[in-house]
Order: sequence, then structure tokens, then C-alpha cells
Amino acid sequence: MRLVSALLALSCSTVMAAAGELPGCDDASVLSTLSSRQAWAEAHTWKDGVTIAALDRVGERRLVTEGFSAIDRRYCAARAALTSARPTTLYYVVSAGEGFAGYGWNVEFCLSGHDPYRVYGADCQVLK
Repeated sequence: MRLVSALLALSCSTVMAAAGELPGCDDASVLSTLSSRQAWAEAHTWKDGVTIAALDRVGERRLVTEGFSAIDRRYCAARAALTSARPTTLYYVVSAGEGFAGYGWNVEFCLSGHDPYRVYGADCQVLK
């Protein structure tokens, strides 16, 4: 029983530590991750010649730290200047405790008008 209590306390403190380290929407590592993942997806999946050239007007849409999930999430949006298309909105969410093996953070994204499989619903609705 003592071991279970110790493990529970450790896991709760790990989640809290990860939530406290949730980077902001405009954090350089988040923006870099977004650009590199979109470039990878373009090269290996979509193949429509559109990559992110620059991001601006970065802002937080909402921060979710309470509720049914123990995972803190920061919902963000930015204007994405694309290499071969008009600028569009990039919606993304930064999640705490979602990195490798549950440590660190992860980011999921959707470029408005560039989600051919509607992974995040019509016009990125899930990430808004």
C-alpha cells in the first residue's frame, strides 16, 4: 500500500510539473516544431507543395487546466504565410504531459483549408 501511495504521489507531481512547464503559444520551440512537422507531413503525406514560410499574429485562444482531463492544454492560433498559397490560419494545441513517455509537451496542428483528410473536422474545428 505504501508503494501505491508513493507512486500515486510521484505521478501527480510529474503531471503538475509538466503543467507548470507548458510553453506559451509564441515559444520558439513550439513554433519550430510546428514548422518542421508541417514540412514533414507535406513531404510524406499531402505532397501539395505548401509549407509554412513564416508565422505571425500568434495568440492564445484559451487555456484549459481544469475539467475531466488531467492534461493541461493551451489552444492557439497564428497566421501562416505559406510558400505557394495565400496566408491562412494555423490552429494548434500545446498539451502538457504528452511528450515522449509522458514527459514534456506535444503540439498538434491544423492549417485551415489544408486538412484534406479532415483529421480535425471541417475547417480545423477540433483545435479551435
